[in-house]
Amino acid sequence: MTDPPVALRPLDVTELAAFVELVISSYAGERASAVDAGTADALRNARSQVEALLPQGLATPDHHLYSVLEGNAVVGHLWIGMTSVDGFRSAFIYEFHLREAARGRGLGRRVMALAEEAARGLGARDIELHVFAQNTRARRLYESLGYRITSLSMRRRLG
Repeated sequence: MTDPPVALRPLDVTELAAFVELVISSYAGERASAVDAGTADALRNARSQVEALLPQGLATPDHHLYSVLEGNAVVGHLWIGMTSVDGFRSAFIYEFHLREAARGRGLGRRVMALAEEAARGLGARDIELHVFAQNTRARRLYESLGYRITSLSMRRRLG
């Protein structure tokens, strides 16, 4: 038996509100845990950042939002933003989320290959992302795919 095909489909306008709320709650939860912040503060911060990055929703230039399909079923989402800050086009993965039922079956690896293909198609020389230190599952995936650490943020609680 073969695995169902995995593909990226541009996010539909009817999916945008749920996508934005998923990104906000996911980022806020991980950040709150990482920096020991209050939930309300982390949610407010996440909402502010997402709204600043996507002021025109799906029409925001250089931002590409996708549904991840396994066969015909939506099993996750991917958000790629394009920049040229270092003198070349670079893709940044703002969000990569797979539903829990889709995890642990190699889909993450397959989606990352599709993300890299999409980034190349958008003219990117590089692709980068941010992952919180405590997300060891994601870090292992990215490291196994050849991603390398380019910077580290460190924090120490005072008091």
